[in-house]
Amino acid sequence: MPAHKPGYRRIAALCLVSALLPALAACGPTAEQMTARTQSAVSKPPSPDPVPQPAKARTAEPEPTVTPEPLDVTVSGAQAGMAESVQDACQFLLRENSGEFNGAADCVAAAMEAGIGAEQQVSTTASWLPPGTYTMQFRTAPEFAMELRRTDGDLSISVSEAGRTLRTREAVANADPSGGAEEAYAAVLADAAELTANPDRLRSLMQTAATVRAEYGVEYLGTAATRLTAVIEPENPGDFAGSVVLTLDELYRPLLIDYSGTTRGISTSIRADITGWGSGGDLG
Repeated sequence: MPAHKPGYRRIAALCLVSALLPALAACGPTAEQMTARTQSAVSKPPSPDPVPQPAKARTAEPEPTVTPEPLDVTVSGAQAGMAESVQDACQFLLRENSGEFNGAADCVAAAMEAGIGAEQQVSTTASWLPPGTYTMQFRTAPEFAMELRRTDGDLSISVSEAGRTLRTREAVANADPSGGAEEAYAAVLADAAELTANPDRLRSLMQTAATVRAEYGVEYLGTAATRLTAVIEPENPGDFAGSVVLTLDELYRPLLIDYSGTTRGISTSIRADITGWGSGGDLG
């Protein structure tokens, strides 16, 4: 067998490599592809690691309950002079609550007592008082007193610590419901006269109300006022039945008291326009 020369072997090896190069190229990326992939990996920033969320600590105690502070009514402006007794009795109005006002009688009585006194122009039609127009001066503190006069001078009623007296052109009688006809009649008229001025009388009547409701921001003589409407039901046959409407100032003192209804089946109306709170009139 003839011996091959070294040059022949190199030629054969080169031929073999040349034949295998296409197959190797098909099995993997070329050098240029590897370079491009390396550069792309370097240029792309790595994705940040996710931040772990802390687990909510569990406790055996329940979540604290937030309790709202109680409403604190602040009295300001014209109400700065309101007596503490009135503020206590009239919280319903100070908060401008709606619905039925169960404490209306005590509220109005407290405001009248704190108001010391005032003057009234009273008009009546077929009521306890003889129909007509009257003027009144009254005081609510330290004790109740009043002087009511009919404008024609035919009748006057005075109330003081000394007693209650009815004066007409014909006679003078001391009010006494247990006395004779003149004394009992004087007592009826004195009770009627006190309805718009005596805090205790007005309180007693309003306590018989089936309902009392409030309206706020009502205009009265160009100013804002509060209006109370009480529906009165008779406690005894023949007692007053109807409504009492009170228009109150900023300190809840009555500016207008309007009774309308029936007494013993007879139509009754009393209207009292009140001015000059704090004066006490000219009563001693």
